Amino acid sequence: TSAVKDGDSWVINGNKRFNSGIHEATHDLVFARTSGEPGQGLGITAFIVPTDLPGFEVVKMDWTFNMPSDHGIVRLKDVRLPVDNESYLGEAGEGLIVAQHFLHENRIRQAASSLGAAQFCIDEAVKYAKQRHTWGKPLATNQAIQFPLAELHTEAEMVRNLVYKTAWHLDHHNHMEITDQVSMANYRANRLVCQAADRAIQVFGGEGYTRNRPFEHIYRHHRRYRITEG
Repeated sequence: TSAVKDGDSWVINGNKRFNSGIHEATHDLVFARTSGEPGQGLGITAFIVPTDLPGFEVVKMDWTFNMPSDHGIVRLKDVRLPVDNESYLGEAGEGLIVAQHFLHENRIRQAASSLGAAQFCIDEAVKYAKQRHTWGKPLATNQAIQFPLAELHTEAEMVRNLVYKTAWHLDHHNHMEITDQVSMANYRANRLVCQAADRAIQVFGGEGYTRNRPFEHIYRHHRRYRITEG
């Protein structure tokens, strides 16, 4: 998506996908290249585009694995905005900095959410394994049950400290300086919860696969975090 100046207007052309809430939004945040070369971080501007402008069209809505169908595909054809500071967030050409700011905060939120859900799955699986008796003994006495849960619990403890450390750095440093830390926390926590949910389903057996238990929902919900926010 790109935008060029034409007199006193920006003219935007391109596409945007996964527009959350676009079915009732009055404005859409559109990132368009306004200068520089493809692949460069600078030169992207974060435009605030009214959804009722001529040339702004919601082409279709996407259903997803777990979320409601409010993720639209938008086409922008010769959409015109005035050349002034109210047409975009931040400074012109520095849209990536704007994006990184809220992406970083959302990544650490995702990581914390996934970590909490992972710990829940681990704790519930341990509790059930102690209560459930098969062949005259608790399920928890089997090493095939013990070892994977012990490993997941250990990893949850390590990820928790990574999330705390990264959140502290977010509060005390420039967002652009800690992209690597935020990405690491988001990457590992979101995989951990999928592994923990899958293990909880396995420990609970057929009961775990039903919707009587929350694990299938936890997996569906948190699976998207391995994609969303980059």
